[in-house]
Amino acid sequence: MAQEESKTTSQLQEEIEAASLSAEESLLNRIATKIRRSLELPEILTTTTEEIRAFLNTDRVKIYSFHADESGEVIAESINNHRLPSLLGLRFPADDIPYHARQMFLKARQRVIVDVAAGRKILSQLDCPHTGESLISEDIRYCQVDECHVEYLSTMGVRSSLTVPILHQNQLWGLLVSHHAKPRRYTERELKIVQLLVDQLSIAIAQSDLLFRARNQAEHEATINQISQILHSPINIFKIRQTVLEQAVKVLDASGGRLYITPNGIGESAQVFVCGKQANIPELEETLFWQKIIELDKNKQAEYLNSSILSQSWLLPKPTIKTNFFPKDSSKSIEATNLESPDNKHPVSQIYIITDIYQEPQFKELIPAFKTTGIRSLLIVPLRYHQQCVGCLTIFRNEIETETLWAGRLRKDKRNSRPRRSFQAWRDVRKGQSKEWTQDEIKLGQALGLHLYMAVMQKRVEDTIKHQASHDLLTGLPNRLLFSDRLSLELAHLQQGGKMLAVAFLDLDYFKNINDTLGHATGDQLLQQVAQRLQACLREGDLVARWGGDEFTILLAGVQSAENAVHIVERILHVISAPFNFSGQEFYVKASIGIAFAPYDGEDAETLLKNADAAMYKAKQKGRNNYQVYTPAIGDKALERMVLENNLYKALQRAEFLLHYQPQLDINTGKIVGMEALIRWQSVEKGLIRPDQFIPVAEETGLIFQIGEWVLRTACEQNKLWQQAGLPPIRVAVNLSARQFQQQDLVKTIAKVLHETGLKPEYLEIEITESIAIQDVDFTIAVLHTLRSMGIHISMDDFGIGYSSLWSLKRFPLDKLKIDRLFIHDFISHPKDAAIITAIVDLGHALNLKLIAEGVETAEQLKFLRSINCDGIQGYFFSPPVTAQAATEILNNQTKTLPKLDYLKTDRLA
Repeated sequence: MAQEESKTTSQLQEEIEAASLSAEESLLNRIATKIRRSLELPEILTTTTEEIRAFLNTDRVKIYSFHADESGEVIAESINNHRLPSLLGLRFPADDIPYHARQMFLKARQRVIVDVAAGRKILSQLDCPHTGESLISEDIRYCQVDECHVEYLSTMGVRSSLTVPILHQNQLWGLLVSHHAKPRRYTERELKIVQLLVDQLSIAIAQSDLLFRARNQAEHEATINQISQILHSPINIFKIRQTVLEQAVKVLDASGGRLYITPNGIGESAQVFVCGKQANIPELEETLFWQKIIELDKNKQAEYLNSSILSQSWLLPKPTIKTNFFPKDSSKSIEATNLESPDNKHPVSQIYIITDIYQEPQFKELIPAFKTTGIRSLLIVPLRYHQQCVGCLTIFRNEIETETLWAGRLRKDKRNSRPRRSFQAWRDVRKGQSKEWTQDEIKLGQALGLHLYMAVMQKRVEDTIKHQASHDLLTGLPNRLLFSDRLSLELAHLQQGGKMLAVAFLDLDYFKNINDTLGHATGDQLLQQVAQRLQACLREGDLVARWGGDEFTILLAGVQSAENAVHIVERILHVISAPFNFSGQEFYVKASIGIAFAPYDGEDAETLLKNADAAMYKAKQKGRNNYQVYTPAIGDKALERMVLENNLYKALQRAEFLLHYQPQLDINTGKIVGMEALIRWQSVEKGLIRPDQFIPVAEETGLIFQIGEWVLRTACEQNKLWQQAGLPPIRVAVNLSARQFQQQDLVKTIAKVLHETGLKPEYLEIEITESIAIQDVDFTIAVLHTLRSMGIHISMDDFGIGYSSLWSLKRFPLDKLKIDRLFIHDFISHPKDAAIITAIVDLGHALNLKLIAEGVETAEQLKFLRSINCDGIQGYFFSPPVTAQAATEILNNQTKTLPKLDYLKTDRLA
């Protein structure tokens, strides 16, 4: 009977546990389903608070989100029968959560349980606060609650609380807080479920953030497309520009704006388009303040515009933000997110923002004109490319009244700082504020400015073409004015990802002799025929202009490679060298041509023309009747590089790459334990090309991805062939370049190659350098962990000459360090190198890593390395890099390498 009763009790307990597990699963499924089905974050947050409050059966569950100023706001809440007052929509000062507590929430994912009655709290850390790594088991600590914290919660009517951090993108996004009006304990099961739900919430936040960005991007792209269509519509140009201004004001959520177009230089005066309420200065852009922004070059702007101005470059993947035009006494700041152009030499213009015109000293003289407008903030976009400015877009924002509901009125008492006595809503109304310009709005302003610049320049090119003064009266060719404008426009297109372009400067050789002997009339006829021949040599879209006298300039837009441009120039030389016929007499004329390429030889019209002119004079110095490509201090390397890039594209198709293999030996046994795969390029045109010559070019062009996959596949296939031939299994080492390692699908590519070649992961070794590893330490660690978990071995190549710190080194999941050959080569003549090698070996062994020395070339080097217990060796002392066939022979008969080691061990290493 007792047994049956015990059995019944046990079954009942099992059924209760099963029901409990089922309820937990149901709760998790409901939240996960809500996240999958709903893309709206507020709905998900509200559901989560309701579900968690029902699950915990507490009086209030709230989600507390942090703002940029570190204050918090309750954005979702669930309350049980009004047992505790609602805090929904209330803001809490940043001081309510101490800095240390925030850091522990972030670094350790620390969970806090407070028992107000007992005055105790439980701190549970899920991650190590020092390394950020997840702990195997929670670090639980018990301690007293701070008296202020007790008073803070008591004022709320709370007797027990549970706080769980919500993280997003490695930042503290907010807190999930459960409050109860009575003392309450939380079971391990409850805490586990709540943590799982918070993790689901983090996923929902990431999902919502992604959706928000996608929607924003789609809206901005739609806006830009709409404005682009308006700019290129056939309606009246004045109506076009007025419509674009109105659209810009609308999409930037502004109160008004101005579009100023500078005089075009061929008789058309400046144009001003306005929208919304304006300052009491009709010629606003003619004032000193605006003229300094519009007209001066960047260096002079830097002298004039003080360090309180925020400027924003166009066309950068991550916008360059620099502190300018910010009120000196403002607490607001924007961090520099990308300082790729710290010297302000980016070829396009900058955006300027004044957050409060009444706080900007340089705006002081203009304040009276704005007094009655309500305007508070400005966004100014000069329409400029290099030093060519065609106008300015200015957007106004009116002052606004902000209202914030604070949880209680905070009064600072320096003598005795205590918590607030009440959390009753306190309305904080502030006047004279302005809405901040967001990153998305700044980027949109950049895009609008660029499209306006392009449209204005396009119209100017069209007008200039129609204008008689834009052409040479003698030859009918465009003159230098039109050529410069067209070149500037093509350079602007180039910044948007276009192909390269070439500028050629042509001068007729000894033309003065023709004028002097045959007269100017014959000289003019010759120039006319030269112009006709030049036009006949060009493609559609190219441009030739008479620069002056016997000089012509040629614009070759959208050339695929330097060879394309050179081919056209060679045709020009050939065509001009044909005889000219005047009055039955034949005359022969030659020409000297200089070529400059953008963006390599200059990013603005003046620089390109100057360099092409210099190259033309070099052609004259070399005997005339030839062409020369501009090569500044680097000599002919610019052209060589472009030719190399062109040949590199063909190399993969022609199968010109091959792999050599260099053995890696165990220093104690003398056995080959690995082969390093090293790429070689046997070019049809250039012969054998070293990797250090073509790998950087492959990195820049993106060909490194195809080449890298080919190297990986070929090395794995070869290693598999060695194994199938019955040779002892060894690892094959493959080097990864910086750009290869950063590609998103690297792990997937390696896994695919291993699967398709049939090579087991443990027989593949991936080598990266120190410089690659430290580019993004967290990314490197994540990728290496993934590769290592697959069974792949990881080694750090060229160790000792990079910049990695010991702190970073201990975090990298490595198997091997390769000591750079520079230390091995010099240690005999430089004793300090020997000390460094010894230290590296000791360090590696202390970190449980294998050490292999590269560049071993002498028995003396080998003897030293063995004396300090280095594990492996690689170098010409044993074998240079050899072909796959030669490597196979070495593997088939390893005794060819063993005598060297045996001899050293018995006689010289004793």
